[in-house]
Amino acid sequence: MRAPVAFVDASVLASKTLREWLFLLRHHTGGGLFVLFSSGDAFADAQFSAPLEERLRALLNDIVADYPEVPTLQGADEHDTRIHAAAVASNAIYVIAGDGRFANVDTDQLPYEVHTADTFLMLVAANVADAVDTVIHGQLDRARRAEGSKQPHRALEDAGCPEFAQCVLKHMQSIFKGESTQGIADRLLLEAPAG
Repeated sequence: MRAPVAFVDASVLASKTLREWLFLLRHHTGGGLFVLFSSGDAFADAQFSAPLEERLRALLNDIVADYPEVPTLQGADEHDTRIHAAAVASNAIYVIAGDGRFANVDTDQLPYEVHTADTFLMLVAANVADAVDTVIHGQLDRARRAEGSKQPHRALEDAGCPEFAQCVLKHMQSIFKGESTQGIADRLLLEAPAG
């Protein structure tokens, strides 16, 4: 059985911090929790440099190139409609899109869940705290070696992931105290204000 497809909009892949977390979490879960797809249209919209586009194409599980036209989504702009078509063609379970995407669409009518990078990373953390810990250790090692590197939670805040940044900070605090990190994301999700 194939792992659930998470279709990633290029606006998310444009952030070095976000793409590192997505690729590293996929790697440290053995690709069994989710796989990462995007589309040629998303890449064209993002206008990545040739070297970055080549690297992303190699790291993603698949790039959806051809897909049938789908009816325009009520309230969607052209970009949302293209994301929707590619997500449907790839049988996506999740769509990870930049803030503001699908803002005017009734997402309850979609065949997939729409997430920001923040909400998707929190979902992953709630399911695989140990993978989050592994990525944190790698990020901290890199920060120690590279002068001027940000702490993982600060980089995530700057990338627009405040909830996951808080989760990572709490993981770091627990790791330093030698405490379990299991359940941290769940507790933060329960404490989060509705809306």
